[in-house]
Amino acid sequence: MTDAMSTGAGTVADADFALDPLSGRELHDALAAARRRGRAVWAKFLAADALLVTGFEDVRQILFDDDVLPGGEFHRAVTEPAVGPTFISMSGVEHDVHRKLATPAFRSRVVDHFDEESLVPLAHELVDRFVDRGECDLVTEFTTALPFAAITKKLGLPLSDFVQMRRWVEHMLQFPVDPDGARRAAAEVGEQIAPLLAARRLDPVDDILSELLHARLGDDSLDDDEVFATARLLFAVGATTTSHAMGNLLHTLLPQREMVERAANEPEWRVGVVHELLRFEGPLAILPRIATEDVEILGEPVRAGTMVLLALAAANRDPAVFADPDRFDPDRPPQEVVTFGFGRKFCPGKHLARRELITALDVVLERLPNLRLLDEAASRPRGGVLRHPVELRAAWG
Repeated sequence: MTDAMSTGAGTVADADFALDPLSGRELHDALAAARRRGRAVWAKFLAADALLVTGFEDVRQILFDDDVLPGGEFHRAVTEPAVGPTFISMSGVEHDVHRKLATPAFRSRVVDHFDEESLVPLAHELVDRFVDRGECDLVTEFTTALPFAAITKKLGLPLSDFVQMRRWVEHMLQFPVDPDGARRAAAEVGEQIAPLLAARRLDPVDDILSELLHARLGDDSLDDDEVFATARLLFAVGATTTSHAMGNLLHTLLPQREMVERAANEPEWRVGVVHELLRFEGPLAILPRIATEDVEILGEPVRAGTMVLLALAAANRDPAVFADPDRFDPDRPPQEVVTFGFGRKFCPGKHLARRELITALDVVLERLPNLRLLDEAASRPRGGVLRHPVELRAAWG
């Protein structure tokens, strides 16, 4: 036990939040137990000691004060070696400049236009591939396919590339355990995008690559390597987390038949369903940060290099903020959640993610009547950081 842990803080001894499956309620029960022990408790993460923070206001404040636990440090170690330097692995002014250059294509107006022109037809095209079979694994054929196909299309790549892109991204995200494989996959993504990048520099069109190449902020712009990295980031972070949220949405909703019927009959209610899902079972359960210097957090001394775990899943179920927090209730009055982060690191893909989730729900309710899970237990979300079902075997008709 470290010196920091010997101060008498509570501990959560049984769960490793990086390595254990933590399927279904197991994660939420472990986080609730941690909350009862104190505002900040010591837990295990990758078999090492880490400080776990569970309260809504505490998580929100730490996210807001990015100088205490800068968000870029973790991604610089885990994401940047394969993806390349992007705003999520940067801090301070450098982060702010690169974020402004990289995110104009994700404003709500642009997303609404994309939804009307491309996203809805794309969702129907994917459903066309399996609707006549009467059953399938929705993770493989829909919840993973739609977000990756959407980013592929927004980048201006041929839609046929999305399956290969998904495979490469899976390898890129394995950098901590397979660094060589992750770098090879990142290089393949770069080679796939390079010809299109050259064309868009000469002749821009209405896609993300054109936006990235021609974005300007005073004298600042993105060079080709930074555009490549941002494109990889869109797949590695944007498509992946949206895919996970989509799987969580279907797993949570489908067993509740009355809610499914109401959502089918009341399209306007689906916005509340999606918002509540993002509170109840978001795709990122814990946001890891790394202390860059010795610091005290909620009364606990934390040494430089120590992991601090911001439990978004626990914050979004904090009983001090949310009434009956463990109940999925789409009629809950709208409240702020920390699912997309907070402060300068707030996720710029929020609008696209929400739009994809609502579109997915619209299309499956329209195209797959009497949609139901065949094995609820096997479909439960799992994972202490990225959280999602591994499969969603379902039938309809």
